[in-house]
Amino acid sequence: MGTIRDRGIIKGQAALMLPEHKALNKKKDEDDYFLNKKPVLDEYQVEEYENNIHYAMEYHLPISLS
Repeated sequence: MGTIRDRGIIKGQAALMLPEHKALNKKKDEDDYFLNKKPVLDEYQVEEYENNIHYAMEYHLPISLS
């Protein structure tokens, strides 16, 4: 009996890469560069947000997150 050999990542890659494809990939990478990144929050900021949400839920107050 033969064993099944998986090609892994290779099967997801295109066999032919045209210059148009390369240009689209480069444009996509540039667009991703300008996306807003998530802020890095320390424990105090996370706790402050959790307390505000808890307070709003307890007293049925509207909140908005941005």
